[in-house]
Amino acid sequence: MKPFKLLLLTLAISAGTVIYAEGIKKIYDLNGLSAEIEHILRDAHQNLEEGSTVTVFFSVAEDKSIQYVSVASGKPEICNLLRKKLQSQKLDGTKWREGVIYELSIVGRSPVAGISH
Repeated sequence: MKPFKLLLLTLAISAGTVIYAEGIKKIYDLNGLSAEIEHILRDAHQNLEEGSTVTVFFSVAEDKSIQYVSVASGKPEICNLLRKKLQSQKLDGTKWREGVIYELSIVGRSPVAGISH
């Protein structure tokens, strides 16, 4: 019974984190940026097939904005969309370092049963 309670607690915390992260406008870390990219793709009706990957490379300017964006994906429309949406996006927090090139990979996953995007 204890493992089942632990599993339920973990799922509740995960669901709460996802819901909270989608409402945040400022991006504090790579997990927040990953949620923002997934949100951008969902809003633009660009599906990321299960198992496919989008990799975003970017650097941060002195004013904590994204100054350089490169996207590696098999779909050119996804590359163009993400480049356009992420360029000059403001980041927040103290973890970001200017001059560092960050790499973020997002893997397509199957939608949750009963929810369609």
